[in-house]
Amino acid sequence: MWKQQSSPYTVPSWLKWCLLILSVILLLVLTFGIWMYININQDRTSGHDEAIDFAKQQTGLTKFESVTTYYGEGETQIVQGTNGSGDEIIVFIDLEENIILDEISAERVLPSDQMRSQWKDTCSECEFKDIQYGYEEDEPVYQLTYIDSQNRYVLDYFTLEGEAFDQRFAFRQND
Repeated sequence: MWKQQSSPYTVPSWLKWCLLILSVILLLVLTFGIWMYININQDRTSGHDEAIDFAKQQTGLTKFESVTTYYGEGETQIVQGTNGSGDEIIVFIDLEENIILDEISAERVLPSDQMRSQWKDTCSECEFKDIQYGYEEDEPVYQLTYIDSQNRYVLDYFTLEGEAFDQRFAFRQND
């Protein structure tokens, strides 16, 4: 009897099933990753649109450069922008209470790069991580994040003029 010979390009059926199952699993993992990214990003930026609207209504800001959220004692939205006369303004907003905590002209604030170099002079062996605006003890502050010479993760606070603030948190890292 004549047996039909298989083509050298024929793939065994078990391999087809394995590839199909692997493709479905990969598609599910990719879909879940995209869903997580979207949800996490929405949480990170929640309140930003409300903060811009509130700043438009309550201040003279006409152009908005950035909105960030600071999580201190409460959630503070920090809106940076310019008013009608072109002055740069930083507004600290508590959306839960619907109040402006503070409104500061950027001219009165030490620029963040100068704040960083001033800090670097006092902590030369430290590894800088981040600088951001914050709001602690009813006062706008800079929050500097770094790893100090003892390998601790440190959150250090300074006034917006660059003066030391009475608050610092140092967390020991597990090696």
